[in-house]
Amino acid sequence: MDLGSYPARRVHLSEIKARLLPPLKELLAVNRADAGARVGFRVEPWRAQLLLGVYDEALVSLFQRAIYREIEAIPPVNYRALYYVKAPTLLFDFNNDTLLRRYISPPHIVLNPHGSIERRLLGSPDYDVFIRAAVDFGLEPPNPMRIWYPRPEPKWITERREYSVARRYLSFSGDVFLSIGYSFGRTLSGTIDDVESFEFFRDILKRRPRRVVVLDPQPEHVVGLFEDALRQRIYACRLYWDCLASAICQTVEQNGWSSRLPELNSQISKLYDARTR
Repeated sequence: MDLGSYPARRVHLSEIKARLLPPLKELLAVNRADAGARVGFRVEPWRAQLLLGVYDEALVSLFQRAIYREIEAIPPVNYRALYYVKAPTLLFDFNNDTLLRRYISPPHIVLNPHGSIERRLLGSPDYDVFIRAAVDFGLEPPNPMRIWYPRPEPKWITERREYSVARRYLSFSGDVFLSIGYSFGRTLSGTIDDVESFEFFRDILKRRPRRVVVLDPQPEHVVGLFEDALRQRIYACRLYWDCLASAICQTVEQNGWSSRLPELNSQISKLYDARTR
């Protein structure tokens, strides 16, 4: 039987593939940077190797489908906990899934500076037809909400309306700047994708100083960024937001706000410890 031979060449690793599909050794690394995982796009190593050969347009179509979630009648605790934050609070959501805005706006002000998915399109069963066409022919997916896919930000990103709104609010109100579980697109080399957004916040915090708190299981990287930029104390909270949010919701829903704050804090701490033990 004649098997024949076929030429082989290394697949070109485009910018979007480099962010969503790290090389195999990075996918298997225990302490790798969050790469695609930070945007909810987790791919098994063997699938990642197959996707290295598809069109970029097909990959971003799959990315949008992967981060799509149905809206639940009762918001999950990681969103519901924010109901207990004094309103209106400005929330700068780098995720594209629009869930935060759908669940808690109002009472809070939610901005999506990197754009958002078109839920009507992604919720349609016909979207699978488009994905197949994107895989076969490299068709670019519709992007009416101006999604900026995970890769280094361009300098013009801060010209978007969301940054103007954030600048107006952050320049005049608020005593705390809280970063929850977001590392500005950190790569394995230690650089960040979202340099323009970080500098945007740095400039505002220099002009209008306030307490800066970083809540993350591994807060050191973001804490270091802000300490170097602001030359002030940064408060690091080594916590898992989903476990903390669950403890907050259970405590408040059981006790209301009738208890004193120290008692509420004590119960939240006990519940959090029980969930992470």
